[in-house]
Amino acid sequence: MTEQKLAGLNQASQQKKNLALLKTEKAIARLIKDCQKITIRSVAKEAGVSVSYIYKYPELAYKIQRLKEREKYDLPKDDRPIAKTNNKEKQPESVTVPQKNETKNGRNNNLQKLQQENEELIAENKRLQAELKYIQQQLQEARKFILARKDRLDEIEVAINTKAIRRIDGEKI
Repeated sequence: MTEQKLAGLNQASQQKKNLALLKTEKAIARLIKDCQKITIRSVAKEAGVSVSYIYKYPELAYKIQRLKEREKYDLPKDDRPIAKTNNKEKQPESVTVPQKNETKNGRNNNLQKLQQENEELIAENKRLQAELKYIQQQLQEARKFILARKDRLDEIEVAINTKAIRRIDGEKI
């Protein structure tokens, strides 16, 4: 009889969990559709669940955090067509030799500035890639930590449910 009650409790718990996860997923979809700010608190409110419930499922919290980060860095899209222009400068037909030399020197200076800017951008890109790699490593470590905590919480929940069932059956604990 005890195993039947435990199985019934487990089944009810699983159904409740699935319903709450479904409500949470629908809430996320609604927030995205309505262009609302996506945070754990806003998702919890929209889904009618507690913030702690979302943190109980690290995969769900991680998904919301990813969406929040994506939302943070997404730039508004400009749907205006880009006008194509002819970048070739037309030189007047009556250009003297000194004017041509000044133009060449100006182009050389511009080219040097562009090369310097390109080198700076390459260096910044390398720095940002290193920073991204570090952040990804930190995220992986945090995820492992959260999953380990979740496993421990699941073990505690099973132990509490088992003790509650034993009390219901009148057994000594």
